[in-house]
Amino acid sequence: MSPVTLAAIGDSLTQGFQSGAIHKTGWSYPTIIARALGLAVPLEFRVPRIPGPGLPLNIEDMLRYVQDEVGDDISTAEWILQFPLLAQDYIDEVEDYYERGGGTLPPKFGGVYHNLAVWGFTVNESMTLHPQLCQEVIDNEEGWIEDDFLGTPSAPMYRTAKRVLNPGDEAERALDTQVKGLGRLAAAGPVDVLLLWLGANDCLGTVLTLEVQDMAAAAGPIPQDPIKRLDWNLTSTKQFEADYAALVKGVSGALSDHPTRIFVGTVPHVTIPPITTGVGNFDGTYFDHYARFFINQQNFNPLLHKSLSRAEAKLIDGRVDSFNAAIRGIVDGENKKEATKPAGKRRSWHVVDVCRTLDELAVKRQGLEKTPEQALRRYYARQGITNHPLLQLSPIPSILLLRTDEAGTRTGGGLFSLDGVHPSTIGYGLLAEVFLVEMQKAGVPGADPRRLPWQEVIANDALLHSPPRVWDDVYEAGSNHATLWDLIFRVLS
Repeated sequence: MSPVTLAAIGDSLTQGFQSGAIHKTGWSYPTIIARALGLAVPLEFRVPRIPGPGLPLNIEDMLRYVQDEVGDDISTAEWILQFPLLAQDYIDEVEDYYERGGGTLPPKFGGVYHNLAVWGFTVNESMTLHPQLCQEVIDNEEGWIEDDFLGTPSAPMYRTAKRVLNPGDEAERALDTQVKGLGRLAAAGPVDVLLLWLGANDCLGTVLTLEVQDMAAAAGPIPQDPIKRLDWNLTSTKQFEADYAALVKGVSGALSDHPTRIFVGTVPHVTIPPITTGVGNFDGTYFDHYARFFINQQNFNPLLHKSLSRAEAKLIDGRVDSFNAAIRGIVDGENKKEATKPAGKRRSWHVVDVCRTLDELAVKRQGLEKTPEQALRRYYARQGITNHPLLQLSPIPSILLLRTDEAGTRTGGGLFSLDGVHPSTIGYGLLAEVFLVEMQKAGVPGADPRRLPWQEVIANDALLHSPPRVWDDVYEAGSNHATLWDLIFRVLS
């Protein structure tokens, strides 16, 4: 039995973004699925390689750099005198590398990648953002000051998109979108399985900035131009449904008559990942406020610290629910259309409920703060699994933000990376498992969650085995100087 042909379209979650940067593209959930299917990565499942530490800012790598300079512990004096200078030096080197150095060189590969995901992409951008427009944004953002103080590389998402969508910088591919890239793949040979997971960035900006810029309140028609869409960070239900319907139509048009199986991920509730923390009264589902990760019940001040209100959190989660209802409705409609085609030419659409998975792993909403490991135990117990490799780790991982002790040993968290938004490598392994379960149900040859290479996944998770030893100092500094840190985050966001 020959391996299936696998392709993927998505955003940061599909590209493999971790700890503030795209750098470990070889351990995204699609590449883990490819390995489980017996595909060689990156030969039979081609993924872009991002040189250097990653775009826009690799928090893990920066902390290891600081650690090499000041040692395992950061004193108060070092926080004040050394850390800002070291961070500036590191960020300056990253900016130089991607704007003027080796990071500007095109990759040797000039074909089409099987993983076409790009971090930061909304549903609309999968159809409207292309390399030519990316270059225009890069030129505009660079401006007349080449070397910005404490400035990460300009237009980092657009630099990444150019590298993914047109690695060879060919004129004929200057207008290639993700969907057009899929069309090029399909033209070269049938695509057996497509992983399609977009929509998180139609709401994620709300928890990154702790502001709600709701498209539903906009007057007049909504532009298709992806740059003009940046005025909003929460897409309206009506517009999301229109965008997703257009995406599905585009994907169907890009694929040949081959009976491709398409697996569509739902949008997670963005108030659950540890980028924010719930403070104030808890009503069994929601807290009074959702503030930065370094805020806690003891240091939170609603007058000094930026936060989302309970009402805003409910609005965001309700919008996500409406997104997922739209996705299910559109997928159902596509399957009804496909049912009218000859059996050998029918595509099949399958919903992968990633939203439910993340809800099941929630710690605070299940009242498991004192025993966070129970969330993962219960998750696997519901599947009849008691001896999963993740359950053999100590402590058992959770979706809480990574915690370490002074020796640099993990004492909590583990499923999310240091940015509090994106999974760690084992977190991506868990996502791959969720997709493989649905792929097996759909009859994809070789799809079996038991074939997932967990030992390799675990071995390649540096945060699991050797997190930066200064991480505990970073976490403590945030808690001890919450007001100052909150001010810094306001400036940076």
